[in-house]
Amino acid sequence: MSSLRDKRLLLLGILSTHSLHGYELNELLKSDVVAIRIGKANAYQILAKLEREGLITGHEEQVDKRPPRTVYTITDAGRASFAQLVQARLAEYQPLEYPDGISLNFIDVLTPDVAVPLLEQRAQRLAARCATFAGFSDDIRASHPGLDFLVRMTELEQSMLQELIEKLKKET
Repeated sequence: MSSLRDKRLLLLGILSTHSLHGYELNELLKSDVVAIRIGKANAYQILAKLEREGLITGHEEQVDKRPPRTVYTITDAGRASFAQLVQARLAEYQPLEYPDGISLNFIDVLTPDVAVPLLEQRAQRLAARCATFAGFSDDIRASHPGLDFLVRMTELEQSMLQELIEKLKKET
C-alpha cells in the first residue's frame, strides 16, 4: 500500500509540470498509467494539506458559464519539497506487493479445467491493460522510467500468465 509520502510525491510531481483543476487531476489519478491509487476524497485532503503548508496554491477560475473551479499550482516551496521527496524516495527500495500472487500460489487446489477458463478471463483483462500502454512511444517510455517499469511488469505478467495457461492445458 502506498504511503502518504508517496501520494504527496505524486501530486506534487503532477503539479510540477502544469497546473490542474480538481476534475483534471482526478481523471489523471484514475488512469492506468499512474503507479499508485489515490481516491478523490483522499486527493482533496492531501491537496488541502499541501495548500496549508504553502506547497501549492489553489485559486478559483471560471470559464464561460461553468461553475468556478479550483486550479492547483505548485509553489517554489512545493518544488523544493518535491525535489527532496524525489531524492529520498529514489534511494529507497520497497518490495512490490502482489496480492494476485496469493491465488496463483494455490492454483493447484483447482483442476486445470476449472483454472484455465479463469486464467483466460484474467488474461483478457491483462491484455486490456496492456492495450492502454500501446499508445506510449519508446521516447515517452525512455523519458519516464517509472512508466516503462510499469509497462514491462505488465508485459512480464502477461507472458508468465500465458505460460501458466499453456502448462495447465497440457495437464488436461
